[in-house]
Amino acid sequence: MAEFIIIAPALLFVCFGILQFVLLYQAKSTLDVAVLEAAREGAVNHGSMQAMRSGLARGLAPLYARQASADGVSAALARAQIDAANYSIIAVLNPTSAAIQDYSRPRYYPDQAATYSEMPNDSLMYRDASITSAATSGMNIQDANLLKIHVHYCYAMYVPLVNKVIYYATNVIGSIGTMGLLTRDPANQDPYGAPRNADVLCKTQLKDGVATGRWPIALDSEAIVRMQSPLRASALNDSPNPTGN
Repeated sequence: MAEFIIIAPALLFVCFGILQFVLLYQAKSTLDVAVLEAAREGAVNHGSMQAMRSGLARGLAPLYARQASADGVSAALARAQIDAANYSIIAVLNPTSAAIQDYSRPRYYPDQAATYSEMPNDSLMYRDASITSAATSGMNIQDANLLKIHVHYCYAMYVPLVNKVIYYATNVIGSIGTMGLLTRDPANQDPYGAPRNADVLCKTQLKDGVATGRWPIALDSEAIVRMQSPLRASALNDSPNPTGN
């Protein structure tokens, strides 16, 4: 009995750790699917950042589901939309700004009475695949029509104690002891605990983490799809990324 009492705290911590890492694996798998959905939304909406963020939120919604009902789905989607707007950064890796500048042309839409600068997307298999000397991007029109995005997302860990340990470890916060790990913050003037490797978007003030139990960790994923609509540079900037803390 005495042996069990001695080993029980460590065993409980290991079990909590296993549970948290299983949830992290689930979150990463869900994020991979969500990023692909975001890329698909961008592909059919002229590369709209707003559309990509909406697709990302829909893909992340299962992480926030708490009940199997229509109300539960709506609540999960609402929470996912908030986190997608505030705790995720979508970066367009391709096409580059040079490629957009190389191939964008003005196009008039009579039904909208508007002209957009956009990159042609039609008949790609029949277009010249060579790279002209004027193309500063070093890519042809076919490669320029590949949409590749990178998503940096802050996932909130919620398994007790283990979430704070992982947060302290990933951000390299030095005071991992009874004064910093369990209930109180490190004794310094930095509300973030003076992290050495802090993530600008995913860091949190330690007092807020203790109060809310929200200890985020950064997850990253990429996806690449073929554009299904002409890409517009203006659409890439219709929903700004959060700037972090």
